[in-house]
Amino acid sequence: MSKKIVILGAGKSSSYLIKYLYDKRKELDIYLNIFSDYRPTYIDEFNELNFTFLDVKDKEKLIQILQGSYIVVSLLPPFLHFEIAEICSKNKINMITASYLDDKIKKLEKSFVKNDCFLFMEMGLDPGIDHMSAMKTIDKLNKSNKIIEFESYTGGLVKLDKKNNPWGYKFTWNPMNVILAGVEGAKYLKEGISKSISYDEIFKDLTSINIPENEHFEGYANRDSLKYKSLYNLKDIKTLKRGTLRHKGFCKTWSLLINLGLTSNSKTLYNDNEMTFFDFFNYNIKAEDYNGLKKVLHEVYGIKKNSQVIKNLEWSGFFSNKKIPLKEGKFSDFLLTILMDKWTLSKGDIDLIVMTHTFVYKSEKKINKLISYLRIEGEDNIYTAMSKTVGLPIAVLIEHILKNGIDKKGIQLPFNKDIYNPILKKLKKLGIDFKEIEINI
Repeated sequence: MSKKIVILGAGKSSSYLIKYLYDKRKELDIYLNIFSDYRPTYIDEFNELNFTFLDVKDKEKLIQILQGSYIVVSLLPPFLHFEIAEICSKNKINMITASYLDDKIKKLEKSFVKNDCFLFMEMGLDPGIDHMSAMKTIDKLNKSNKIIEFESYTGGLVKLDKKNNPWGYKFTWNPMNVILAGVEGAKYLKEGISKSISYDEIFKDLTSINIPENEHFEGYANRDSLKYKSLYNLKDIKTLKRGTLRHKGFCKTWSLLINLGLTSNSKTLYNDNEMTFFDFFNYNIKAEDYNGLKKVLHEVYGIKKNSQVIKNLEWSGFFSNKKIPLKEGKFSDFLLTILMDKWTLSKGDIDLIVMTHTFVYKSEKKINKLISYLRIEGEDNIYTAMSKTVGLPIAVLIEHILKNGIDKKGIQLPFNKDIYNPILKKLKKLGIDFKEIEINI
């Protein structure tokens, strides 16, 4: 009997996942059901796909559609996962997401075990591929070496074209999550000392990162890296940092937006239909005009006239007189409205995923450095590199489970060999492949 696979959400990260499972539906003997409040045009390519509009707030309807599912994939915003996971655990339904495991969802562990089903989390790109690729190397190195440093960075970018997009960035995943990135601060380990970085300092505390394709990036710390000392079995580690990659110049510009209070998710603004992009940017500076604004930016914030920061701001329209259509919202909502004007992927845009791991380890009285990196370009604005690297790990995991079975119950993360080895092996065949460089230091 065919197994029912439900995918909740059809947004930016769903295209490769849906296409892969649709193409394999007969081989895997599954029937796909997509539920979302948004129907993307690419769905029309799949004639035998079951698509239904769903308001996820309708809990009674949600329970009804999940009944009888073998696996439910949630690509919805993270704050919705708990309710879906609770329904799945009570109804003996397996579930997979690409999102981080949080303390609230951890409380459902006993329910999933009791009802003989699993919840796989952190099965996307970051978190997901980052864990699996790191653990593969860590497990290999730990056999006969001592790892003393580990740094890992991932970036969802667009190919750099300074003339047409000086930021080298557009939205390839949940836009509001981009706006609020770093709001909780970050923690990491540096030469044996624990560092705690506040939100207003995160985008100033940067690491310069180069990959062999002669591309240069900057990285900032992401969330709490300290917990990975135990999760990754890095008992002798002295430096441990996980972070996010951006093209050079992004972080200084974003840091300015934070310092100006424009990313705030707590303060509310009201618009009388007269507020312009310039008015919003100038809201807390209160300069009389553009020249006055540039003077403040230079004298108070150290932003020079022809700097990369000014180029980023100008391109985004922050100095324009274009009206903001939003009537009311948080500062973050207004900022998102402005950025959507230029940061939305268009047909000709090619996005870019870069992930890099750096290991420093002791081997027979020598110190070595191993750099492992991944670079993936998207096909277009639908089948993006982000969609590929977030969606395919989930799709491949589902394929693996359907073909080989699985004896795991409860809440699972992809840290074990029996999961990361087959998933990475298959992803390599699909073009998601790491290159390695070994350096004696």
